[in-house]
Order: sequence, then structure tokens, then C-alpha cells
Amino acid sequence: MGMFNVLLALGVVGGFLSGLLGLGGAIIMIPLMLTVPKLLGVGALSMKAVAGLSMIQVVFASLSGVARHRKNKFVSMKLIYTLGIAMAIGSGFGSTISKYMSNQVLMIAFGFIAVVAALMMFIPPKSEDSEEISNPDDIRFNKPLAVILGLVIGSLAGMVGAGGGFILIPVMIYVLKIPIRVTIGTSLGIVFIGAVIGAAGKMVTGQVDWLLALALVISSIPSAQVGSVMSKKTPALVLRYSLMFVIILTSVEIWYKIIAV
Repeated sequence: MGMFNVLLALGVVGGFLSGLLGLGGAIIMIPLMLTVPKLLGVGALSMKAVAGLSMIQVVFASLSGVARHRKNKFVSMKLIYTLGIAMAIGSGFGSTISKYMSNQVLMIAFGFIAVVAALMMFIPPKSEDSEEISNPDDIRFNKPLAVILGLVIGSLAGMVGAGGGFILIPVMIYVLKIPIRVTIGTSLGIVFIGAVIGAAGKMVTGQVDWLLALALVISSIPSAQVGSVMSKKTPALVLRYSLMFVIILTSVEIWYKIIAV
């Protein structure tokens, strides 16, 4: 039960970041699950095992977080439908073919998309979006571009067991020009749709340890609620720099692991 307890604690971290920053939690959970259990001497998880567990955790953490953000009026349903369906299709494809890919290839794929996300966060946004938004569904964006981006991001995220929020958020802010608070709230809904399909792919191909997944689920749900409440009270500038820090840190961590192998 040592591994179960460790993942129970890690689920609190992943859930909180999910609600606070609009991330499904995979960008921080994947490196933690690869590293912490081994350091604590409770065993080691392979990248494929971590990918399966991460996808299940993302489903429940994102659902919990988006429910709170919707109450705060930071969720655009129009964006969720457009990007979410495209990401769901891509995620289902990526998670299914991941069964036939090596651990090293999966880690390199994860490292690549983390670097892209990190680089995008250095682009200065048009504003820090401190104003109130009365109706998120009034925001305009390029729908065909959003569909294409959703398919690509979903495929890559599905392969590595991630919800895709860590690359989706920079794309929404800097490519689709969505305000940061609406981006954070809406991205969780988009990630949830894609993660459900991705999780189905992992389950059908037998890549999920259900006992360990239970530990992540029961700790992620309440901590995502706490993170969502904190997100509303946090200045937009702080949210952007927090996102930048998490994405860069994870990018460095995963490439260290790739090179060290």
C-alpha cells in the first residue's frame, strides 16, 4: 500500500494545480509519478503505467475544477464544444496508438510538447486581462484554426497520457487570443472532454492500474475545488507567471530524464 499512499498525496498536488491554473495536472503529475515513488522506495512506475494513471486523474480533476470555474463565469461553452470535440478525436487516436510506442518515444513526445509550451509562455500577451468578463461566449475566435489545433494537441496529449492543458493554454492565450481567466476556466472543460476519450483508449488497451488510479481520483477532486477558488482570487499576472514557471520546470525535468536514460 506504499505506492497507493504516495499517489494519494501526489493527487492533492495535481488536483490543486488543475483548478488553480487550468491544467489537467499531467504536466506536473507525470514527472512526479516517475520520480517520487522511486525516491521514497515504494517502487517504480514505467512511462506507460504513468500515462494511463495520469489520464484517469486528469478526467476527474478537470471535471471538478471546471464546475467551480463555471460558477465564476470563466467558462466559454462555445470554445469547449469547438476545441473539445477536436481534442477528443485526437486524444482517442493518440492514446490508442501509444500502446505500440516505446517508453522512450513517449517521453520524447512529452518533452517536445512541454518545450513548445514553455517557449510560447515567453510571448508578451496583449494584456494581463484584469477586466471582468460578463459573458465568455461573446468572445470571438478563429473556429477552423481552433479545430486544427485541437486535433494536433489532442493526438500528442493522448499519446503521453496528458489532458493537453499545458500546451492548450499557451495556444488559447497567444494564438486564439482568449483572455487568461477565460482560458484557465475553459481549458479544464476542453481537457475533460479530450481526457474522457483518451482514458477510454487507455482502458480498452489495458494500460490502467485501477487501484492506483483510485488513489489519484479521491485526492484530486477536492483539491481541484480548492485550486479553483484560489484562482479567482489570484491576479492575472501572477497566474501567467505561475503557468510559465510550472511549464518550464517540467520541460527541464522531463528532458533531464530523457538524456539521463
